[in-house]
Amino acid sequence: MSKTQKPGADGKTRPATVSHLPKRGHRRFENLSLSEQKEQVRLADASMRYRMILNADDGRVLVQSLSSQDLFLTIKELGRDDVPELIAMASGEQLTSFVDLDCWRKDRIDAPTALHWLALAMTEGEEKVLQAARSIDFELLALIMRKFVRVLRGPEAFQDEDNPPDQTKCIGSYEVDTGTSGYARLVRSMLDCLYRLDQSFYAELMETLRWEFFSCLEENAYQARCERLQDLGFPDPSQALEIYAWVDPETFDPQQYRRYPDISDSPPAPGFVLSVLRARDLLGGVLATPLDDDTGWELAYLANKVLVAEGADFGDRVQLRDLMDKVYGYLNLALEHLCHTDEEKAARLFNETYLLPLFRLGYSLTLQLQRRARQLLRSDVGPWLDGAWGTAVGLLAQRRPLYPLILDSPPGEGGRPFRNLADVRRTREILTSVEATRRLFEEHLPFRLPVPDDLVLDGCLPDQVQAVGLQHFFLTAFANRLLGGTFDATPLSADSLAALHGLVCKDKELDATLRDETRHWLDKMEPLAWPFVDACLQCLHTTLCPLLPERLDARFLEGLLIRVS
Repeated sequence: MSKTQKPGADGKTRPATVSHLPKRGHRRFENLSLSEQKEQVRLADASMRYRMILNADDGRVLVQSLSSQDLFLTIKELGRDDVPELIAMASGEQLTSFVDLDCWRKDRIDAPTALHWLALAMTEGEEKVLQAARSIDFELLALIMRKFVRVLRGPEAFQDEDNPPDQTKCIGSYEVDTGTSGYARLVRSMLDCLYRLDQSFYAELMETLRWEFFSCLEENAYQARCERLQDLGFPDPSQALEIYAWVDPETFDPQQYRRYPDISDSPPAPGFVLSVLRARDLLGGVLATPLDDDTGWELAYLANKVLVAEGADFGDRVQLRDLMDKVYGYLNLALEHLCHTDEEKAARLFNETYLLPLFRLGYSLTLQLQRRARQLLRSDVGPWLDGAWGTAVGLLAQRRPLYPLILDSPPGEGGRPFRNLADVRRTREILTSVEATRRLFEEHLPFRLPVPDDLVLDGCLPDQVQAVGLQHFFLTAFANRLLGGTFDATPLSADSLAALHGLVCKDKELDATLRDETRHWLDKMEPLAWPFVDACLQCLHTTLCPLLPERLDARFLEGLLIRVS
């Protein structure tokens, strides 16, 4: 592939001329200084970044100026096999990071995938083979090759006249077996190249492969990998979940987590953390201004901790975007909690405070909602929460609470991470209504809700426990009381429906006087439960009142337990 071509979506190459590259004011990309080019490449998306590198006078310098993680994500997004030139231009440190990020399954190396990364890095001739082998972490190289190479005998075999080595298996002064897998030819070619170009390095590698046990190599390489990843902000998985530790929002003091500027000269922070666009919320305003490198690294380290805690694929752009949305959501919650709408104060706090405590603060605001939701599920009303309430409480009670989209207008499906205090306020309101309804049932109404296993619906409509909710129990008890019975949830007789219609309906609508009396009655007990009771009465208004009393059919009535046989 030539310098000015890139693969398209259909696999064909297309020109990527410099005229299409971004400009700074009226200056073309190629006219920018090297430092300016590096900054634009760092902040560009994957496709534009690739075009910039191909059209640069020295693409290798630009590639190696990127953080290992930024370059890795670029390669993964564009397709590893489609951009081998980027891998070939990478430094040994970057190549090692690619293997660290993509080729381990817990503490076990995925050797075929790792070998593929090496092969792509060696596509520019024999000198690149030696350069890549020398620059990658030696123990990691040995571990990868150990999976495909077995050293049968060393130089001493050539002195054994009785049992000379098999020359067809010899590379240099070592007799090796590369097996019969699809990788054998590639491995032999790499070893032959290393032997011809640097016999000393080749001998060191062969002696390591000869005498080191695979398990020892893998353990040492894994420990070294963990240390390298920690330098990039990837903690040990057992420690990563500490990011979700509780902090009390009421006593949180950001001054305890003051971050002072690092006087050392740190490289530019990775740009991937800014790849998720933000809405115009408080954090969005903060991120609209350039971040200093210290804050950029803080943000990158925090994002990587979340990636590890959630067990995400380090190279999956979709997962990264979703998790960054979560990170930004919790940080924005914390800033709104501490700064309200003061953007200047928020920017100062964001740039002067460690971000992990702010993340925990935002998450803890949602944990308060989670605790309330779980208490509701453990209560008597828990098994009978249905509809919007059941959906909302279920999403909030999850291990990582989600904002229920059913609370939006218009309502949506499923949930998403919390993004702002408006989400929290809407959720608190719905929980307050459910909690008031729980108190209504548990403390005020003269009957107890059954447990699902004890509810018998033989001969009733609905006839399935899963179709019954709180509304059925309240409206059935309410109807029994209007009909002169006791306030309990004993199923109604189908023969009583016409009489009930006459008591609650007037001119095909719910009797307004009955509604007012019910509101007055409830205000004396649990006024915050009115949204629930009003929804129950609305059910009668829409499903019972429009019908003629003589033509009522229990199959088409909602919200009531009715015995039909």
